[in-house]
Amino acid sequence: MKKLIRPAMLITPLILGVLFPEVRVLAQSPYNFIKWALCVMIFINSLQIRPSELKPCKEHWVLLAANILLGVVPFFLLQSAGCDTMAQAAFFTGIAPTAVASSVVVALLNGSIGFALTAFVISNVGIATVLLFLLPLVTGNLALDFFFSVLRSLIEAIALPLLAAQILCRIFPRLRDSAGKLKMCSLSLWSLSLFIIVAVARDYLDLQNDTISGMFLPAGVSLFMCALNFITGFWINRRFRRESSQMLGQKNTTLALFLALEYSGGAAVLALVFYVIYHNIWNSLQLLAFPGKIKPVAPDADLLTEAEH
Repeated sequence: MKKLIRPAMLITPLILGVLFPEVRVLAQSPYNFIKWALCVMIFINSLQIRPSELKPCKEHWVLLAANILLGVVPFFLLQSAGCDTMAQAAFFTGIAPTAVASSVVVALLNGSIGFALTAFVISNVGIATVLLFLLPLVTGNLALDFFFSVLRSLIEAIALPLLAAQILCRIFPRLRDSAGKLKMCSLSLWSLSLFIIVAVARDYLDLQNDTISGMFLPAGVSLFMCALNFITGFWINRRFRRESSQMLGQKNTTLALFLALEYSGGAAVLALVFYVIYHNIWNSLQLLAFPGKIKPVAPDADLLTEAEH
């Protein structure tokens, strides 16, 4: 039964979002459900991070550089070809940082959990920093007010919940033990967020006159970017091939979707919805391909949802 819960929490919101596009209003002000759900999820998942156990190495910085280039290069290539909408779709699918749940898949594939957790922290902090300068450039809004708007969004969505989790764990060390008990809360928030995001994507599709440009182009761009991320990660770091592939391929799409809703449009949102489907399919295929190599995951790691954030 437990094996069916997570697939159901991925498939159900996809269906409901298509059937009930009206819930898209929850993504907008004054509700901002995606933003606050993201804050809670990052807080819960940050409870398991122990700064003393993070050990950066050169491979982590190579991954960060690749992550940035995978967002920037496709964007400028598509923009130079006159495909501005698809350029933003490629940017948000490429620039999204590593999902914290990627460490679970790495563990199941006999990879290094320590490498994965360190990569998660470096990726999310590093990408958040460069987005301060890249988002104004990508959106074409170079006003100082826009810069501070992006800064405020990133601080609220990433920095504050991450720091709050670490500070509270210092004051109340036993709080780390409660992270595992909150795993279903985190997964439920992600599932509800996906429900609302799919409703936003459905609304975007309803406004499109051309099905090919409205649906198939974002889906195609997303598929290409997903494959490019996993393949690039595999080839750039020989010592941690499987881990690096997972770090680049399994994205924090909840954060990327929040930013796409704030600063881009429906095409980027739709591409990210497809990315959620693609990287979960690939993760499932990987786990099926290595049934004999799976090893137990650390107790705390189980709090991370294999599906997403």
